[in-house]
This record gives sequence, structure tokens and C-alpha cells, in this order.
Amino acid sequence: MSDFLDRLDPDFRDIILSEGPFLFEILRTDVDGARAALDALFAQMAADTPEYEGQKDEYHMPGLDGDPDVAVIEYRARDVLYPDCTIIWLHGGGYLMGSVDDLSAQGYSNLAPVVSVDYRMAPEYRAPAAARDVCAVIERVAKNRSPRKIILAGPSAGGGLAASAALLNRDRGGPEIAFQLLIYPMLDDQHDTPSGHMDIPPSTWTRATSLYAWSLYAEEDGASAYAAAARATDLTGLPPAYIMCGDLDLFLDENIAYANRLRSSGVPVELAIYPGAPHGFNGFAPRAAVSKRANASIRMALEHALS
Repeated sequence: MSDFLDRLDPDFRDIILSEGPFLFEILRTDVDGARAALDALFAQMAADTPEYEGQKDEYHMPGLDGDPDVAVIEYRARDVLYPDCTIIWLHGGGYLMGSVDDLSAQGYSNLAPVVSVDYRMAPEYRAPAAARDVCAVIERVAKNRSPRKIILAGPSAGGGLAASAALLNRDRGGPEIAFQLLIYPMLDDQHDTPSGHMDIPPSTWTRATSLYAWSLYAEEDGASAYAAAARATDLTGLPPAYIMCGDLDLFLDENIAYANRLRSSGVPVELAIYPGAPHGFNGFAPRAAVSKRANASIRMALEHALS
């Protein structure tokens, strides 16, 4: 772990070296307890954030054939730069936790209307339930609105789900997706890479926690591409992508590998790697200098994709 700490950006040191118990350690023994703890953390963050002044609507969309309806929250700022487009937002949380009511989704709603998806999570539902929920929203948004562009976006598990839903949407012959914004996406159920074996402090997302999450989320007979996008054998015909990751993230090497495979398959891809940054860095420490650079890059990528 000394190598990790030596390379860690000083702006993250106090958070990374804080004393437990840690949320991700709780997750491995008590999913409901971890969900409650994360919800409490989100509530605290929301209390410290100015009240959202845009329009916020909660409603349901029909699921795919035989699937339940999908709950969504739509955010639309007062002034929207690209009102004729739609961002479909997928929250993070290791496929086990997280909330559809997402501050990050709100933050991008002045670029385009943002539809945040309350996709089915594990352990109650295994893949490909979540990807099917996203495809249902893609198809309904395309049918009801005919937006000029649809973008799939999300962090961590949300980024992994955006990638797997893009694959499922392609294979279903679904509506055109203009762009996939993958923020340190959770793509590979095996993590058999150098970064996947990195000795990471328990205050952040570790190999043991991630493998546990995958054991609950992926199909019981082995992960398909609609669970773990890294399992896909064909990446042709996918939307252009932006992939961002810190260089102290468990997911670093799998993100680089996926970007390279997209590029080799003829898919335009931008890859951004931030030094000294652990998983989730731009969310838990947004005022850090490297987080500001990362968040500015994400926003620029979205603006370019929407234009």
C-alpha cells in the first residue's frame, strides 16, 4: 500500500487515510446497511448543496417485453443549452447501491434534459436486468421525443452499465446513441490486470469489494457482455466514447484496455487519465485541483458530443 500512498495526490490524503468503518467494507457483509449509509451520505451532500432550481419530474416508462416499468427522474434546468437532446444518466454504486436522485445528473441538466434511470440492482436482480431497463428508457425516449442526440452517461457502475447497455442496444437494433460518457467505468468482472491487483486502502473501492459485487450482479453461469462490457467479443458499431479514470483506480487497466479495443474496432474514443487520483475522486473531493480538471474535461466532452 506504500506505493499507492506515495503516489496519492495530497488533496485526497485525509479522506483516504480516515478511520473506518468504511462503507465498502460494510457492503461485503450487509448490502442493506451499506445502502442506508450511502443514502445518508447523499442526503448530507444534498443538504449542503443549493436547492435545485430547475424542473424535476418523477415518472415511469414501460419496460421491455415482460419486464416491469422503469422509474426515472428527469432534470431540466431553467436554461438548457441543447433542449433537443437527452442525456440518459446511470448512477454509480457497484451495481448494488446508489440513488436515481443524483446530484451529478442535476449538474448536467443545463446542457440537456437528463433522464436518471432507477435501474434494477443486485442482489435482487442479476444482469441483464439493469441493461434491459436502460434499453427500455432509450427506446421510449427515442419514440416519444425523437431527440436530435441521445447520450448514455454514468460513473463507476453507471459507466459500466452505459457500456453494456450500448452493446445490448446495438444488438437489439435499437435507436442510435450519439455518445457514451464512461466515468471510471466498472467493466470487467475479473480485474485480472496490474491495477486490478493493486493494494488499495479500504476507504475506497478495493478488489475484494468489487469481486463481491460482481458475484451478486453478473449472471450465475458467467458474466455476459450485458453485465461486464469487457466480456464483449465485438465492439464494432458502438457510439463514440469518452473514458476517464484516475491512475490509482482498480479499474485503470481495464478502462485503458476497453478504450484501446474501441479504437481498434473503429470507434472514436477519448481517454483521460488523472495522476494521483483514486476511484471516485472527482465526486468525493470536487475542490481538489485534479478533480476540477477532470470535471471540466467531462463537461467539455459532453458539450462537444451534444453540439
